[in-house]
Amino acid sequence: MDDSAEDDLRPRQQPVREDMALQRKVWRFERLGWYALVLIVLATLAGAFSRGPLSDRDISSADGRLRVEYQRFLRNGSTDALTLHMRGTPGQRLELEIAGELLQGFSVETMQPDPLRASAAGAGMRLWVQADRDGQARLYLTLRSIGMGPHESRVTLAGSPPLTISQFIYP
Repeated sequence: MDDSAEDDLRPRQQPVREDMALQRKVWRFERLGWYALVLIVLATLAGAFSRGPLSDRDISSADGRLRVEYQRFLRNGSTDALTLHMRGTPGQRLELEIAGELLQGFSVETMQPDPLRASAAGAGMRLWVQADRDGQARLYLTLRSIGMGPHESRVTLAGSPPLTISQFIYP
């Protein structure tokens, strides 16, 4: 550093009293705050607080008969989609059970197409859907988040291992 730069960083009494050591600490703290804000914005854009690549989940059962697409991170009061892809034999009635905290932390707004039959299954629900000519069936649910914190649910297609859905609802 040259002498004029060093003079600018020395404490002064005139015309205003300055404590440059404290000022340097404040500047460092401000810089750390800016870095933290940039990290929060990047995490938000990536989906750490709602929709985005970090939040998108697509899980499948070991036998490939059941696949679930959902958002891992949600906001209280928001609506989000849960898509269930099922595979069986052509024209087969597929039995699906949704259990766990799904019905405690969410309100089912819509279900498309309507299942052939639905019934309560403990704290969850059991649905029957018809497979098409290719043996495929899809069920689209629109869920409104009404809880907060972590929620874990299980989706089971009869004869397949269950899939666990872990979601976190922000206030």
